[in-house]
Amino acid sequence: MRRFLRIAGIVVGAIVAVALVALVFLVQGPAVPEHSDYQLDLATMHKLAEQTAGPRPIKINAAAVARSNPPAALFLGGVRFDRHAIVFPSYQVLYPDGSMIIVDAPPGRAFFDAQFPGSFDDAQYAAEQDALAHARLIVVTHEHADHLQGIAESPKLAAFADHLLLTREQRDDTRWLTECKFPEQVRASLHPLEFDHYYPLAPGVVLIKAPGHTPGSQIVYVRLADNSEYLLIGDIAWDMEQVTIPKCRPRLAELAMRENSDQVTSELRTLHNLAASNPDVHMVVSHDAKQLADYESAGIIGKGFAPADGK
Repeated sequence: MRRFLRIAGIVVGAIVAVALVALVFLVQGPAVPEHSDYQLDLATMHKLAEQTAGPRPIKINAAAVARSNPPAALFLGGVRFDRHAIVFPSYQVLYPDGSMIIVDAPPGRAFFDAQFPGSFDDAQYAAEQDALAHARLIVVTHEHADHLQGIAESPKLAAFADHLLLTREQRDDTRWLTECKFPEQVRASLHPLEFDHYYPLAPGVVLIKAPGHTPGSQIVYVRLADNSEYLLIGDIAWDMEQVTIPKCRPRLAELAMRENSDQVTSELRTLHNLAASNPDVHMVVSHDAKQLADYESAGIIGKGFAPADGK
């Protein structure tokens, strides 16, 4: 009996040790390479930002639709037991005449109650929904529900669908669009954007493909009339420290979302290098609550949307 208990203890101990090693492995991220072939050339972006005739935008505003505090280990990685504040914003690129481009649109309260419990701002969500109905163009950084479902669930979607510009990769990603409850008849009717790497969307705004987090992930570059520059990088990183260090999100999250880690880590290296050599370029990480608060306090990003009439 004693021998059996000793053997059982050894087996249990081995299982626990393997489980701990697996857990540590899963909460760490894949290594970021020292060198990257992913291209982000500011000179090219400057040129393309001027390619479309018209005045450049004057401001970027954010509508923080929801906030949550998930476990930091799942969000930032590492063996830790604290929580980390995150935010779910929509962005408004505002032009001098009051017209706007909307980037990303988080969904309504029901989604967050089920997926990311925390706080929900009905006024910000209403402002987002109103802006969608009046926007000159609408784009998304990628096709996950917390960035796209606010569009999918809009009762006015059919009326503004002509202003929604999904890329070919985004439109054809039926897995995530189905999860977003995107109406199939609208999806099938969309004429997607097709381009190689850069696309001049509008005066001062350029799209840059950045697949990996999803097949249709992209960066939105914005150059305002005062020459201030922004890179809305979506979810390539979930927190700015993942760019500045750089480090990738934990493997557990990567596996759950079926990311292409080679692409994401390559993009992180390029973003890290660009941030280090161009500190005046404002990188905007979608879910970084502290970064958004700091940008709002400094006036780099406006807090809340301007009304659809621009007044």
